[in-house]
Amino acid sequence: MINKSIWLKNIRDKRLPKLNDDISVDVLIIGGGITGVSCAYFLKDSKMNIALVDSFKIGRSTTSRTTGKITYLQGPIYQKIDNIYGIDIAKKYLDSQKYSCNLVRDIIVDNNIQCDYQSNSSYLFTSSKKNTINNEIRVFKKMNQEFKVKKQLPISFPSNISIKIDDSAVFHPIKYVLSLKDICINNGIKMYENTMINKLLKTDDGYVASSGKYNIKTKKVILACSYPFFFSPGLFPFKTYIKKEYVCAALTDKHKRFNAIDDSKTVNSIRYHSDNKDYIIYASEARKLGSNMDNKKRYNSLFWKMKSNFNGNIKYYWFNYDIMTPDGMPIIGYYEKFNKDLLIGTGYNAWGMTNGTLAGKIISDLILGNKNEYSSLFNPYRRASIIKVLNTLNFNIKNISSFLSSKTNSNYNFYDDSVKVITENGKKIGIYIDENKKEHRVYTTCPHMNCGLVFNTVDKTWDCPCHGSRFDIDGNVIKGPSVYDIRIK
Repeated sequence: MINKSIWLKNIRDKRLPKLNDDISVDVLIIGGGITGVSCAYFLKDSKMNIALVDSFKIGRSTTSRTTGKITYLQGPIYQKIDNIYGIDIAKKYLDSQKYSCNLVRDIIVDNNIQCDYQSNSSYLFTSSKKNTINNEIRVFKKMNQEFKVKKQLPISFPSNISIKIDDSAVFHPIKYVLSLKDICINNGIKMYENTMINKLLKTDDGYVASSGKYNIKTKKVILACSYPFFFSPGLFPFKTYIKKEYVCAALTDKHKRFNAIDDSKTVNSIRYHSDNKDYIIYASEARKLGSNMDNKKRYNSLFWKMKSNFNGNIKYYWFNYDIMTPDGMPIIGYYEKFNKDLLIGTGYNAWGMTNGTLAGKIISDLILGNKNEYSSLFNPYRRASIIKVLNTLNFNIKNISSFLSSKTNSNYNFYDDSVKVITENGKKIGIYIDENKKEHRVYTTCPHMNCGLVFNTVDKTWDCPCHGSRFDIDGNVIKGPSVYDIRIK
């Protein structure tokens, strides 16, 4: 088994330059996943001077860890939106997802993108006797959405009842994003890799973004980096939490044209993928990030489920982070209520391929002054409701719980003898002893918001259980929102 996403298999693309000078642009896009590259794609004909920067390589972060589904059947989401906002908003969300699915298809067709796109059926199922699926059926009927009710899935997997739709799809997310990247570059958009923005300063006519050594002066900024690297404005940590799920891909001799997800809290997600071989991709073990840090235990559970249900020959395994919102809908639009120079797309609730594309379209329309019927739906300052307020409070309780747990726990019971945390001069020091008996010492407090870090015994990284920052064994930041290292100098 290989500890990496199947979407990175045999991927070779030209390395892009690192920012090596001060520049001035009209629009700066921070983040090179599906949101950032989609924004660039929809702005490519605007004649504006546009730059995109990514702290690593284009498409190699959250987008490379998705399951690559393009569907509006997204778990029991519509009953949740109906309960909070009413059926009209639920129907509008449904329409937005269909619109985004069609956007992806049209972009692929118009540009002849080879990304293993395949139309198929999608199922939402349950193996319990709960009323979740029946409630979703009720909401689908109220929205006049066509669907079929099935008892069994097309494979032998526990299911009592399911909703089936026939107009969904799957694709290869990295092939898609890298194709968009090439189209954007060919249309004059500047892109920089390995360029981490660590400071954003408001000016009279826009912003100055700093990479530490070089500055980018820009009129507008698009935050397409999954999780903002600053606390204020926006108070983002109080509006969301992070869910972590585990994924694996196994060889199969029974390729099926369907994808599925159940209604359980820990999620069972299924899809198939073909390149020169056929794979089944299975995701499960989804939980709030802070309670999901024993990676070896979760992987073992995932592998057992894969092998017992699908007899799969597992070849790849990885995990992903999803930004979750209180009402189940993304955060897309102006990040500050009275500031039209700072825009954001995030909070996709595990449906980043549809909502990341939609965010690109909405944000580009806001910048270009075009009307978009869905911009108000995902406004970061959309109206509150009692249920949403209660959900937000619950989110904050979970976040505070993760923070407190990270500060009180140091040496977790899943650590072996190669890992320990000690206190020196009032500071917590993490020590990892590698196979050559060399000690790697780092500070174990995350620079982002001072959460205590947890050692990932599978990936050999120090991970933040609150907001998802990650550091290598020598303390170098490899994933934000932190923009600072934890090296001991």
